[in-house]
Amino acid sequence: MLFWFIYILSSLLISYLASTFFSSKTKTFILFLVLALMLTPENMGIGSQEASPVVFSFIFELFFEQSIGLRTLRPLVFSLPVAFILSAIVLRFKKRFSQI
Repeated sequence: MLFWFIYILSSLLISYLASTFFSSKTKTFILFLVLALMLTPENMGIGSQEASPVVFSFIFELFFEQSIGLRTLRPLVFSLPVAFILSAIVLRFKKRFSQI
């Protein structure tokens, strides 16, 4: 449990730092995109209940098992559209309630 807490905090920091390199319009999209990529969980195996980040599971399969299984990337099909919808909502709220 402590691992996931530290991992979520470091993912927030990394996504914030990654978004600072972009303009203010795309900053929110990049923030949510990196968060979705880093925080999407995936079961480690077919019968396993252990969760692991999908990106690292894919890299593990690619390098160590030497197979490209797109089955591990399936959870991103659900989390990436949600991330884009959330970023659009946040941008709309920022535009509506900003003082500029």
